[in-house]
Amino acid sequence: MRYGLLMRRSLLRRKLRTVLTLAGVACAVALFVAVESLNDGMESALGGAESRRTLIVYRKNRYCPQTSNLPQNYTRRIQEVPGVESVLPVKVFLNNCRTSLDMITFHGAPVEDMLRSKKISLIEGDLNRFKNEPDSALVGQGFASRRGLSVGDNFRFGAVNVKIAGLFTSEEATEDEIIFTHLEYLQRAGPINRLGTVTQFEVRVEDPDEAILIAEKIDDVFRTAEEPTATRPKIAFLENATKDLREILRFGRIFGLTCVLVALALMAGTVVMSVQERFSEFGVFRTIGYKARHIVLLVLGESVILGIVGASAGLLLAIVLILASDISIGVEGIQVAFLVSPLLVAKGFLMALACALLAAILPAVQAARLHVVDALRSNG
Repeated sequence: MRYGLLMRRSLLRRKLRTVLTLAGVACAVALFVAVESLNDGMESALGGAESRRTLIVYRKNRYCPQTSNLPQNYTRRIQEVPGVESVLPVKVFLNNCRTSLDMITFHGAPVEDMLRSKKISLIEGDLNRFKNEPDSALVGQGFASRRGLSVGDNFRFGAVNVKIAGLFTSEEATEDEIIFTHLEYLQRAGPINRLGTVTQFEVRVEDPDEAILIAEKIDDVFRTAEEPTATRPKIAFLENATKDLREILRFGRIFGLTCVLVALALMAGTVVMSVQERFSEFGVFRTIGYKARHIVLLVLGESVILGIVGASAGLLLAIVLILASDISIGVEGIQVAFLVSPLLVAKGFLMALACALLAAILPAVQAARLHVVDALRSNG
């Protein structure tokens, strides 16, 4: 109780300095959490359970869904390749191939095949309505939440106008941001209007260890075709599509580390000034029986309080902003959400605590080693 009272009085002695330090720590922790939540979202997007046994067949030398057009009748020939378990032709339509915070992604596929292939769970709506109405759609929970959509609403983007028959969640993180529609409806829709063509084929293989070999066999089938293919495991496809995001993330992590160092310097400056102002006070403490270790604990405790309170404010700010905005970032039809997990919250606290201890350890030792007479003579 006595230590707590002394720490509180010390921190409130210079209220403005304390508040500015807490604000700096909070901002640094919030930025750290934001960057790491994007990293967690990226790992979740690239770590889907089906990635190892799924191949993506794309138009060769095409790098955006808007430019990849393959004949839908490739489906049968791909299915005949040894080792192929199932083939799902998919038409992809999106608003922007570049990196964007407002990605809209439609996937059109044969309904029955899609429902068998996709690991989705309907959380609201009517599956039979989706099956029976060609202009209906199933919307991922993430996208629906971000756009404020619910079952029964109409969603329109350009000439594509769909009725929302259901909301779903998926085992694959990237699919929670997708709008699933009927293949023929999307093929005929306004700016697309290419009946009989698809963007890609999602091929599930029987043996994941044979995925690379099967991909080569598929490409061999269409090597001399008018529309040759480039087939890759889904994980490689996702990594290539999100390379720009990974560059952004790399820069963001450097920036986040810089913010952590700034927070460390800020706390260190605050603790040093606080200690230097109180040399005579520490001398009085020593004369009434305080040991050197007590002085060390007092200084360290004040810094830890700054770290914990600042980290709590920063974490609260980051969590509220991320959850309230349902923010995600996408490129080439791949959406990556910002994910906040208990582990990330713990990392934020530990980072702030480590900075607090590092910032205070030298000033604390300096205060503890100060001779009593010198301390009492100090003007601090």
